[in-house]
Amino acid sequence: FIILVITGTVLGLYYVPGGEGDPTPAYSSMEFIMTQLPFGYIIRSIHHWTTHFMVAAVFLHMMRVYFVGAYRNPREVNWILGVILLMVTIFFGYTGYLLPWDALGYAAAAIGLEMATSIPAMGPLMAQIVFGGTQVTADTVTRMYWLHIFVLPLVGTVLMIIHMALVWIQGEAEPH
Repeated sequence: FIILVITGTVLGLYYVPGGEGDPTPAYSSMEFIMTQLPFGYIIRSIHHWTTHFMVAAVFLHMMRVYFVGAYRNPREVNWILGVILLMVTIFFGYTGYLLPWDALGYAAAAIGLEMATSIPAMGPLMAQIVFGGTQVTADTVTRMYWLHIFVLPLVGTVLMIIHMALVWIQGEAEPH
């Protein structure tokens, strides 16, 4: 997480969100980071691969907690927080995947939008909140940037602090 914060901060200094134009500002800034910024390719690669390791580490941690029975009484609330943190981590990865706003990012946005709109009753509302509408537009990349840079870090950090405080208060669980 700390490596992601450091590399993400460096990338954020040079990234320009924006989905209009050809090439888009988002793609152009990513291209600048990769080709002209000293060590930019390495920093972006470290950020990219550390994301994969973090998702895997959170998933494996959840598996360990499940298989040793550490989710049982009195740690149910902490288990629920952990599940929410797993979802936040996955959503971090998704929003970051869209930020270059290349063909893969656009396609992933379209798939995510279709998934959001397929939710019964509240799908269009979810699409409006997360994607800024029911169509993938230039504003979608800006919305994902704000989620990736401001909203998710705030939510994730607060939840991690609460999660770790509960572990500290309750102690580590013994395997059942």
